Amino acid sequence: MLAGPTLTGMPVSRKRKPRKNKRKKDRRQRPAVGPSPFESTSDADASTLATLPGVLEALGREGRRREERRRSLATSAAAELITELADITPDIDDAELADELCRRCGEHLATWADGPSDSDVSPDGFIVAVVQVACARVEEALAESTAADGWQGPWRILAAVAGIVPSWLGEPVDDAVRQLREHPGGQHLPALPKGPRVTGEVVWTRDAYGSRFGIAAPVSTPQRPNRWYLWDVDACGFRPFTVHSAYYPTAEAALSAWRAGVGDVAGGGSSFSPVDDPGLLAELLPTHEGIFRTGCENGEQFAEYHRARRLAEAVMRGLRRGRATTPVDPEAEAPTEFLRWLETQRGDLHPDADELVRELVESWQIEVPAALFYCCSPHRMACAVLHIRNYYQDDFAAELIELLPDWMRWLATRSGLSPELVERCQPYATGHVHPDVGDDDTKPRYLARVVE
Repeated sequence: MLAGPTLTGMPVSRKRKPRKNKRKKDRRQRPAVGPSPFESTSDADASTLATLPGVLEALGREGRRREERRRSLATSAAAELITELADITPDIDDAELADELCRRCGEHLATWADGPSDSDVSPDGFIVAVVQVACARVEEALAESTAADGWQGPWRILAAVAGIVPSWLGEPVDDAVRQLREHPGGQHLPALPKGPRVTGEVVWTRDAYGSRFGIAAPVSTPQRPNRWYLWDVDACGFRPFTVHSAYYPTAEAALSAWRAGVGDVAGGGSSFSPVDDPGLLAELLPTHEGIFRTGCENGEQFAEYHRARRLAEAVMRGLRRGRATTPVDPEAEAPTEFLRWLETQRGDLHPDADELVRELVESWQIEVPAALFYCCSPHRMACAVLHIRNYYQDDFAAELIELLPDWMRWLATRSGLSPELVERCQPYATGHVHPDVGDDDTKPRYLARVVE
């Protein structure tokens, strides 16, 4: 599939227990985004839409049209990309070729993401198109003459893709290479270079709020030994998001880049240490997003989309897996404990305090690792406000947001957050708009690299 839906609205709760319908917003009343799939339907076709089969048929036609549009865009761009890269392959080594491939893929994907929905080619869809076009170019060159070297450029590009893509895209690449070796002259194709390897201890650091992580690992490829790859992971949205990832020459350079992205207040005193919780690490590193993509990626994030996940898989293969260190289920105990604390602060509670608190807890903890439940930051508060305003009817949302300042103070008692950092959270707990998150409650910028 060349494109999947992007997740730009409400995240889906991992526990969909029944709720009072009067509390939730009727999302069917929201204005449609983009053209209707039926806008181009002729008068002659309009009558068929009155029946369910007619509606399904029209949806199918529109889906096929969009898919064909995306496939055409991906194939055309892949052909252009391979032509350009093949011209420069004699002048660069394999590591430089991989970096350039990632960069140019990111540029194409960012351009499509900013365009209409039927032009939004997915990262997986585009890289598969690159594989298909590269294979076709190698076959063409082999058919012309086994002695000619026209196959070398596209073959090296295919090898670069093989070293970048994560496991779920390995089969298309392996199949393509196997077919090429069965082609007349293909038996002379060289072996693919060995993929990236984690060659040393994986380290991490954490910001002062506890919800932002820098994870780094020494990675070797055949022509670039021991570069350090950095994942800057922000757990302030409804789940952890890798907001920046890239190679750096040293661990010190990676740490400096992470600190710059986090800011002096939150990250100034940080340092790397060995990973001591592989279970939590597994919950933080990027994985396959399935048919839903977060959306709002920029060109640099698209450029590292596949490589960040491929190297995350390599990291986890080298670590002994375990569960994240969380002695109890904080989501289960939080409603009772917060209500007890709230009663000591306020005395008389709202008649619906129990329901309000339970909804607040579910909205706070959707897919964030349980070990990070008590973490609180300006960014996390702002994301929580946007989610609440988008998910609940206005009156109920206002009641939940009214609880947030107390919720923030209670979290601080559990996490040990300093009074200075609590004070920085205060404006966003009362609904102030965070400049990096935005004020559109249907499109929070989860992938923003927020300086706290």
